[in-house]
Amino acid sequence: MRWRNRRESSNVEDRRGMSGRKLAVGGGIGGIVVAILYLLLGGDLGDSVQDLQLSPQIGGPAESRPLTAEEQDAGKFVSVILADTEDVWNTLFSGQGKSYLEPRLVLFSDLTTSGCGTAQSASGPFYCPEDRTVYIGSAEKCFKAL
Repeated sequence: MRWRNRRESSNVEDRRGMSGRKLAVGGGIGGIVVAILYLLLGGDLGDSVQDLQLSPQIGGPAESRPLTAEEQDAGKFVSVILADTEDVWNTLFSGQGKSYLEPRLVLFSDLTTSGCGTAQSASGPFYCPEDRTVYIGSAEKCFKAL
């Protein structure tokens, strides 16, 4: 497939290359259990209250690094494929007098937040209907397989 020098989608958000992020403690029963264990082991919640979050999210300072050439190629490839799907579905919907709502696509490494909660690259690509976004962790692995 020839994909270089073709239209890329403008609906791609690249979060790869972000480091220094950690998963915060989740809320609900899990958060309560962690807090109780912390107290039983002699911890003081007053000192660490800013470290405990009541909802799952990505916390910590974000640092970025430049993407490798392989990562850049994988991102461009995925963007071209998304552009192709946008073109096809826009044409099909238009032919029926309807409009196609194009999804967003997020590329990420390790973990990120989504409308469906915390996403890990180990879980593989997925679509979240809550924010109408496709999430792809470690796009480079998919690109290598081609």
